[in-house]
Amino acid sequence: MRQVYLKESPDRLATTQRQLTVFVLALVALLLVLQVCAFFADILRCLGIALLFSYMFIGLVDWLSKYLRSRVAAVIVVYSIAIVGTAIGALILVPAVTTQVTQLLTTTYDQLPQLLDNLTKAMLPIEKRLHSAQVELKAIDVINGIFANIPKIEAGTLFTRMSDMAVSTMALLMYGLSIFVVSFYFLLDGNRMQSSIIKLFPKRHEQWLKGLTLEIDKSLQSFFRGQIVLGLGFGLFMVIVFSLFGVHYALLLGLILGVWEIIPVIGPPIGFIPAMIAVGIHGMDNVHLNIPTQLLIIFVVFQGLQWLKDNIVAPRYIGNVIGLHPVTIFIAIMIGAKLDGMLGIIFALPVACVINVALNHLHIYQAHPAEKAVLDAGEATIATATGQASSFKTGSQIEQKQLAIGEAEVKELPQPDHT
Repeated sequence: MRQVYLKESPDRLATTQRQLTVFVLALVALLLVLQVCAFFADILRCLGIALLFSYMFIGLVDWLSKYLRSRVAAVIVVYSIAIVGTAIGALILVPAVTTQVTQLLTTTYDQLPQLLDNLTKAMLPIEKRLHSAQVELKAIDVINGIFANIPKIEAGTLFTRMSDMAVSTMALLMYGLSIFVVSFYFLLDGNRMQSSIIKLFPKRHEQWLKGLTLEIDKSLQSFFRGQIVLGLGFGLFMVIVFSLFGVHYALLLGLILGVWEIIPVIGPPIGFIPAMIAVGIHGMDNVHLNIPTQLLIIFVVFQGLQWLKDNIVAPRYIGNVIGLHPVTIFIAIMIGAKLDGMLGIIFALPVACVINVALNHLHIYQAHPAEKAVLDAGEATIATATGQASSFKTGSQIEQKQLAIGEAEVKELPQPDHT
């Protein structure tokens, strides 16, 4: 036993060293990739947004190309509809959203004293209980300390700061044009681009790469087409629900919720918080009950609609898009937020999906190489045996045909006369 242990120890040590080496090299490669991504951040943003638009419209382009018999015509029609729809939506939504943002900021700061008074009254029972337990805590001091640190931001200042974040109008136009052109070619020649990339690798990896790219394409298409379209659609539906209940700033709150609906797990609760705050401050015009009851009603309605979306609509429309554990999703979202803010949050999950699919395919490819070789050899053997059987069958048929011809010729020969 001692000899066996001594024999296995160097092997285990070598395996551990290889694993540590691979881990360190992977960390170094990750750091290099992050540095490269930071250097080419603007280009990657353009490519990412172009990819987003491509996957949002690829289903419609595929459907139209069957009827128009031309993919170029289908892409042009889809982009024309998208541009006209975006222009009309901007003309309608931007003024309305700007007005609602201005009203929300103005009324919120005007009603802060009343809100402060209500919070003070609500915390009085807690303060009395703490006092009976010989814990001195003044509710008014806590609330004043919180609200004293809240800066007063006017709507004009907010939009001025947002506009100052853009490098320049010309740069934005160039970005928009680049995104339009790249997404156009993604929709037009995406399959040929994919085939060209696969041909750069050795021939023996071609089938594996085709399966990998097919699975990645399926995951990304489901995410962008499903998660984004379904999330924004749910936000627009909630605009109607908020309007029916008489929630103030229904359009703004619905759009905020729709954007956060794109992010699984943590997105919907975060997106619904502004609606709860608006109902808590202003109430609902069409529900004549006290504020706590109104908050309970709107919360129950939201949870019910969210359950219908997640358990009935989404599984039939997009299926299990992410396929990741909630903790993994949360970590990916935090990394994306750290790297590129809201845009990083949106693209963190597709990147995580791609990495997950690639690792799964790589694990299968490395874990079963012998089975793959046996399968290939078996298929070759079957093909050879089939060819041999076919040759044997063909040869037998030829011999039978020659024998039949010979018998016919013998029958046709004149019989000798023995008389």
